[in-house]
Amino acid sequence: MIKFIAFDQDDTALLPDGKPSQKGIQAIEAALDMGIIVASVSGRNIDRSCEPFLHVPQVFDRLYIIANNGSIIVSPVENGRRELLFERRIPRETLLLVLDYLESNDHNFVYSWLRSTSEGAKDSVIANRNSASIEAIVSQNGAQIAVDTDLISQLRAGDYPPPPKLLVLPGLERREAVFQDMSSKFGEQLYLVKTSPDRIEAMNPEVNKKEGIAHLTERHGLSLQDVMAVGDGENDLPMLFNAGLGVVMGNAHESVIREGQERGLVIGPPSDEDGFAWAIRTLALGEPDSRN
Repeated sequence: MIKFIAFDQDDTALLPDGKPSQKGIQAIEAALDMGIIVASVSGRNIDRSCEPFLHVPQVFDRLYIIANNGSIIVSPVENGRRELLFERRIPRETLLLVLDYLESNDHNFVYSWLRSTSEGAKDSVIANRNSASIEAIVSQNGAQIAVDTDLISQLRAGDYPPPPKLLVLPGLERREAVFQDMSSKFGEQLYLVKTSPDRIEAMNPEVNKKEGIAHLTERHGLSLQDVMAVGDGENDLPMLFNAGLGVVMGNAHESVIREGQERGLVIGPPSDEDGFAWAIRTLALGEPDSRN
């Protein structure tokens, strides 16, 4: 019996236009009404993780938000705010080494500024300079990214705290080479994930989406075997492989589908065919398969 649902956002719960389908929202609400715990588990920061569901507070307010690939967890809305339940930042000594690397290679990057405010946890983002990659992020999803050309100096001086995540933007042509280079230099000091074709996410080596879910299951006296995880990306694999039931979206990259098949995971319909709603309704709630 599924007691906890963990879902990725982009290309899983969200359609290609970045919005959740009505069927997906209704499926989440049905699961919540049955007492199932539901968590969004995304590489996005807190604010960006919340945006797709702001228009449906009856669902949004009841979700746990696991952000930055498991680096941050905030509670459902309680007394008008979300409480910060968990954070894991890049260690300062590692951050200083990474800053040297980014500066020497002139890499564009985005810093995640996590702090507590009177309104709850906030996770703003700041780039070291504007670029085509930054403009693409803003145009694709409306993200608000501040630019500070003195960002590296301020991070070295401790004007900002170490981040839960750095987003490195080497560009389309250089991404794979930079990922391999960073893996060889920081493989044991960072958790590195390739996301969009021009992006690399860097986090504390002790975090990933599976670890974020494990923190919440322990909090509720559950185990990972009680979890259904739904996702489509390489960064979803830790939670998909370790959940009691892992579901790979049919629109996932062929390498993710192949790995899912090899591990006996369920391959569901694509997101634009309401595969996310299908997974909840059919596999978690036990409703008849709508495809039959």
